[in-house]
Amino acid sequence: MLAPATLDSTAPTRSDLVVIVPCGGKKADTDAPVPAGELYTGSYHRAARRAADALTSGGGRVLILSALHGLVELDQLVAPYELRAGQAGTVTGETLRAQAAALGIADAHAVVLGGRAYVALAREVWPTLDSPLQGTRGIGEQMARLAAIYKPAPQAPAAPVDVNALWEAARQHAEARRAERLTKEARRRAAYVTADALRIVGDRASVRFTFPTGSGMAKVAARIRAARRFAAANGVTAAQLDAVTLQAHGSPERVARFVSALPRLVEQVENYTSLVVRHYGRWEKHSTTQHHLAGVSETERRAHLRAFRARAFDVIVDTLLRPDLESAPQIREDAPLWEQADAVATQYAEYGWFDITSKADAEETARLLETARVETTVPADPVAPTGRRLLTPRPARRTAALRRGGARARHAEPVGQIHLF
Repeated sequence: MLAPATLDSTAPTRSDLVVIVPCGGKKADTDAPVPAGELYTGSYHRAARRAADALTSGGGRVLILSALHGLVELDQLVAPYELRAGQAGTVTGETLRAQAAALGIADAHAVVLGGRAYVALAREVWPTLDSPLQGTRGIGEQMARLAAIYKPAPQAPAAPVDVNALWEAARQHAEARRAERLTKEARRRAAYVTADALRIVGDRASVRFTFPTGSGMAKVAARIRAARRFAAANGVTAAQLDAVTLQAHGSPERVARFVSALPRLVEQVENYTSLVVRHYGRWEKHSTTQHHLAGVSETERRAHLRAFRARAFDVIVDTLLRPDLESAPQIREDAPLWEQADAVATQYAEYGWFDITSKADAEETARLLETARVETTVPADPVAPTGRRLLTPRPARRTAALRRGGARARHAEPVGQIHLF
């Protein structure tokens, strides 16, 4: 709840602000309906109206909470009546909620400038509303708080603003937020793959990637397969040393760029795979698909989902690497979705396609080159766990297809909308 001191006419306003004022016992001397904003003439109601107008001077709306009629707009015609909140015949919470929904303010930020009975009534719609008059011990104190809102005490002249200090504080704040964001992103990507220090010998560089096993060895194997293919597309040679380790070789610039790019590439593929899996989950819950699931046990359903996800991951990698493949097939309604991982995954990957050679961060690449371990002796070729020597191709050994990869045009038609069923 906002403290009363924060509710003044100079406070920032919100477009979704709704200020509720109570009706009053003293009314205009008429038997005919008049606008609600003119019907109540008591001093308490008028003070609440002045405070509400001050709070909404920069945006928001004012409504009257009538004990008989509920939420009433200021220009709504209302005939005089005699009823106070809490008496028999008071409007119900159900009616108030329906009125708020009709007015489009059910989720608004509500402030109620009234006594306990009206606040309790308004909480039927807004349980977390603000009540500036709460804690007062009588009408006099409530009137004083209302006056403090629409007629705040004069403030001392503001001190001169040091523009340079303000800019410096803003710059430091922005840098701190950026560093915090980058750290959070790096921590998230480290769940997929991490790299040790870059080593440079002459005009060659190498680095080892480790793939954490927290999500299971099947996913690790899929990520390593994708990493080896991404390495080739980025002009880097990669060799698998064991079940969770990959070593990359190439020119220092290309290896540094690949160290920056690989975690981002794997994360992006995992994000697309998650979208495809959520698509599968929606398909399972849809009423039109239940005939496909008839007779399928829970164990079989989980097995279908695992196979579907594994295939989707590989298809997404294929599509990102080869955007010139023919367009994705359409999803068929006469076949279960677990048989259509290629169609679903290709549509998502085509829709969100990006150049896999453009994911390296320039600042991070420069920092990796600056902090690399420069050695003078050429290390021996890596040896595979089986004892076989792993060949390290020279940087110039790139296929003609790879050299054309950067200029390859996408021939697949973009997917404007992905249809679930």
